[in-house]
Amino acid sequence: MKSFKIFILITLLTQQALANLIYHPVTFVLSTDKESYYEGEKITFNITITNTDKARTLPVLLPHTQNTGQKLFYLNAYDKARNTLLLRYTEDKIMNMMVHDTGSVKIKYLKPLEKIVVPIYLNDFENYYSYYTQNASHHSFGVPLFAGLYKINVTYNPKGIALGDSIYSYYNDFDKNIPYNGKQAMPEQGQITQMIDLKIKRSADTVVTIERMTYYINTDGYRYYYNSRYSPKISTDTGCHHITDLPPDSFSMKQEYFYSYFYDNFAEYINRFEDGDIREYRKFSDWCPSYLYTERYNEFKQKTHYELQLPDKRFYSISYNQPDGSVHEESYCSADGTLCVITRYVYDKQGILKNKKVVQTSPCREIEINGKKRSATIVHNLEGK
Repeated sequence: MKSFKIFILITLLTQQALANLIYHPVTFVLSTDKESYYEGEKITFNITITNTDKARTLPVLLPHTQNTGQKLFYLNAYDKARNTLLLRYTEDKIMNMMVHDTGSVKIKYLKPLEKIVVPIYLNDFENYYSYYTQNASHHSFGVPLFAGLYKINVTYNPKGIALGDSIYSYYNDFDKNIPYNGKQAMPEQGQITQMIDLKIKRSADTVVTIERMTYYINTDGYRYYYNSRYSPKISTDTGCHHITDLPPDSFSMKQEYFYSYFYDNFAEYINRFEDGDIREYRKFSDWCPSYLYTERYNEFKQKTHYELQLPDKRFYSISYNQPDGSVHEESYCSADGTLCVITRYVYDKQGILKNKKVVQTSPCREIEINGKKRSATIVHNLEGK
C-alpha cells in the first residue's frame, strides 16, 4: 500500500511538471559537418530548424542581410568535465562588422513537419567581416579555441529584434501563466540547442593560425609552447600564449595540462583528474584581485573552493570543509580590491556551527617598503561589531 501511494505521488508530481512545460513547436538541433577538426580549421555548425506541429504553418525568424545589432544565433563552449558544468567561452552577442548598412532579418514560414538547415561558421575569418552573403561567418569566441574536447551549444534569441517581437511572446522561469496572444512562446534568454561534442585536434605543424592569430610552436619533448613570435627555442621573450601536453593528432589525454594567457585580458589554467574531470580550474587576470573564476576539488571530487567576479564587478569567494560540505570561509571584495569582508565559520567537534568571525582586509592596497611600492593586506577585526 505504501509503495502504491508513493507511485501515485510521483505520478501526480510528474503530471504537474509536464503541465508546466511550455510547448515549443519549432525546435533547434545542432550538429557539425565533420567528426573532428584541427586547430584553426574552419568549423561548420548546422542548425536544423523543424516545425514539429502536424497541422499548423509556423514562422521562424532567420538571419538575412543583417550586419549590425544583436545576433540571432550565438555559440557557447563548455568544458568536457563531467563533475561540473563549466562555461569556458561564449560569443559576443552583438555584431561588429564595420559597416553602416544595418541590413535585415527575415521571417520564414515552415509548413507542418518542414525543416530547414541554417549553417554558421567558426574560424572563417576570410569572411568574418563580409556582409549580405557571409554574416554566417561572423562568429568568434574572442580567444583562440585550442586543441581539446569541448561541449558546444547554440542559443537562439530573437528578443529585442522588432520582427522577432512580432511573432514571439517572451516569458521567464517565474511566469506561472503566459497569456495566449497568437504568438509562439519564447524564453527571455532564448531557446538553446542540445549539447554536442566538438573535437579539435592538435596539428603536427609548427605554425598554426587560429582566430587570425599566428602561433609558432616549440616543444621541450613533453609540452608544446605556442608563441606569438618566432624563436628557434623556448623562451619567455617570445610571447607564449598557450602550453599543452596534447600530442599531434589528439584532442584528449589522461591528466591533460592546459594553460593559456591573453595579454590584458585573462589567463586560464586547468589541472585534471585522469578521467578528464576538473581538479582545478582558474581564470585569472594580471590585476588585483586576480581571480575571475575558480573551481577546485579534492581527491574525492568534492568541491573545496569557488570564486568568481559578480555582475556588479565585486569579487566573491567561498571555501568548504569536506566531507561534510560546510562553509569554511566566505568573502566579498570591492571591484578594486581595496576592501574585502571575510567571514570565517567556526564549528565544534560535532560539526555544529559555534560562531562566525568577520574581518575586513585591503588586499590590493599598496604600501611603500624601502622606497618601493608593494601590495599589502591590511586586516581589520570586525568581530563583535
